[in-house]
Amino acid sequence: MLPRSAKPVVFLMVLLAAAASVPVWGQSWAGQGRLQGLIRDEAGKPIQGATITLRKGTGPVDPKADGPKPLTTDKNGKWAILGLANGPWGILIQKEGYVDSEGRIGVEEHPIGPVQPVNITLRKPSQEQIQAAQAAQGPSAGAQAKAALEKANALLAQGKYAEARAAYEEGMSKVEDKSLHPAIYRAIADSYYKEGNTNAAIDTLKKALELAPNDPDTLQILVNLLAAAGREEEAKTYMAKLPQGTKIDPAIGLNVGIKAFNEGKMDAALKEFNEVITGNPSLADAYYYRAMVYLNKGQNAPAKADLTKLLELDPNSKFAKDAKDFLKELK
Repeated sequence: MLPRSAKPVVFLMVLLAAAASVPVWGQSWAGQGRLQGLIRDEAGKPIQGATITLRKGTGPVDPKADGPKPLTTDKNGKWAILGLANGPWGILIQKEGYVDSEGRIGVEEHPIGPVQPVNITLRKPSQEQIQAAQAAQGPSAGAQAKAALEKANALLAQGKYAEARAAYEEGMSKVEDKSLHPAIYRAIADSYYKEGNTNAAIDTLKKALELAPNDPDTLQILVNLLAAAGREEEAKTYMAKLPQGTKIDPAIGLNVGIKAFNEGKMDAALKEFNEVITGNPSLADAYYYRAMVYLNKGQNAPAKADLTKLLELDPNSKFAKDAKDFLKELK
């Protein structure tokens, strides 16, 4: 048996629980009336999840105005509410994919006889209604993105690079297919490059790679820009990520090899020239550079073979005279 002092506490909790289930009587719409109803579609099937909003008065239903919380129909399309004040009420019924239904209904707090249910049929919108709604909403995000990107392309062609970038950014913010973002970043990088800002172009391409790390188009452009900026070593790290068989500008490997040669790193230079020749066996100048490495390493036979190959491939090469002079000395 509970102590006497505990009983008032239990009684108070029961009162609070009961009070939470009914409206606050100080509210203008609160009373003792009730409503119930059934929502169906045009085929007579119950609609689950329809929202019913009730507001006191004869004006249009404003969901933001003071009133009871919106109701939701159950799996049988039914709904019910207690605690409504006497008088006219507006009722708004909404369900995605259906036309909103709004009307008026009277509530009696002390009716004679049972409360009649409010039975409503929701209808699908007509094609004209759908088109009108779309027109009211304006262009879709996809249409806005397309317009912005087309504008950006036109501005880029006109040499208005800053404006083009702004339009590309706008288009990218509206593009629903995120897989298109790397291509847009490449276009932005192109605007920087044409503006003479190679470093900004490189940074933008790296942003594209954050989204698609193995994108061959982005990697190829980045490699070329890094090489053009004299950042051959960094370019090589991205070259390694390109798909096997991708055609690489041989100037990149040649520049890396020449740099290694000038620093006295003959093995590193030989490795670069070997890779260039493997991928570009008809590139005459590469044989000359490799011959210089062989000569520095004291390997005259392969040097002689490379100098001879140079003259076979390009007798008028800028290195032809030097090659002939070296060959005379190597006899």
